[in-house]
Order: sequence, then C-alpha cells, then structure tokens
Amino acid sequence: MHDFADWFPNPHAVVIHLPLGLLVTAVSTDLVALLRRSSAIVWVSSTLYTLGTMTLILAYLTGRTAASEVYTPGLAHALIAQHWNFALGCIWYFSLATLCRLARQLWAPGFTRLSTMVSSIVGLAGLTLLAVTAEFGGRLVYVYGVGVAAPNTKVLCTEPLQKEIPSDALISTSGTGAIESGPGR
Repeated sequence: MHDFADWFPNPHAVVIHLPLGLLVTAVSTDLVALLRRSSAIVWVSSTLYTLGTMTLILAYLTGRTAASEVYTPGLAHALIAQHWNFALGCIWYFSLATLCRLARQLWAPGFTRLSTMVSSIVGLAGLTLLAVTAEFGGRLVYVYGVGVAAPNTKVLCTEPLQKEIPSDALISTSGTGAIESGPGR
C-alpha cells in the first residue's frame, strides 16, 4: 500500500478529469439534441450537466486540499490563485446554468429548438471558461511542477559536466576561480 500512496499522492489529479469529461459530453449531447429534436436527449444532457457540476465541486475541494499538501514552487503561487478563482467561477457558472436548465425542464416541460440552442450556447461558453481553468491547471503541473515530486536539489548545473582543460592549466590563486593556461602558470 505504501507504493500506491507514493504513486497517488492526492485524488485531485484523478478526480479532475471526471467533470471535464461529463461536461464536454453534456454540451455535445445538447448539440446532438439540436439535430435530433428529442426530449430524451435533452434529459440525458441535463443529467450529464448535473453530474458534471457535482463532480466539479468535488474536484474543486480536492484541488484546494491538494494545494496544501503538494510541492509548490514559489513562482507558482500567483497562478494557483488564478486557477482557484477560475475554478470557483466554473462552479458558479455551471451551477447556475444547470439549475436554470432543470427549472425550465420541470416547470416548462415542452422542449423547443430555441431553448436547446440557448442551452448549447450557454454550455459552449461554460466550456470556454473550463478550458481556461484547465490551461492554468496544466501550466501548474507541466511548467511549474506543482504536484510532481520535488526536484533533486543536488543537481544545480545544467551545463555539461566535463570541459576540456589544458594539461598545463593551473587554477588561479587570485580568488576568481579562473583557469589560466600556459607554462608555469
């Protein structure tokens, strides 16, 4: 079990992909409903929106927890704040969109092409917000290494380790550390 804990340090990395898939599928289902004109497809889409929004809240909570537990380089803190703000914006956006959608379906059960078109546009706008949030999250992981094992601090040099040094070279005693070449130097 210890090996699994090393490989799987926090659930956010796994949980975050579920709402992304559900919400993209929900919007895609809305677009299919525009073509097929089926109220059953609209209900499937509403179910996907509901599940996607609920798992989005779970992903936000696991992300907030993960931020205090994982390696975070100093330069990433501002981006983490942006990621949190956009993630919270996604929760509000999809929560309101899903509630409005469900309310419309419960109190005005008739399905119209216009309402499906509006739902599709609202969903596409939400996916844009979700994509920006995902971009911030991706940058945190792939650019700054947040949530990835801390770098080995013993390796500080990225230059080649061996340089050609003339055999008659001596290290300067002037305190500069310069290499001087020449006989007797």
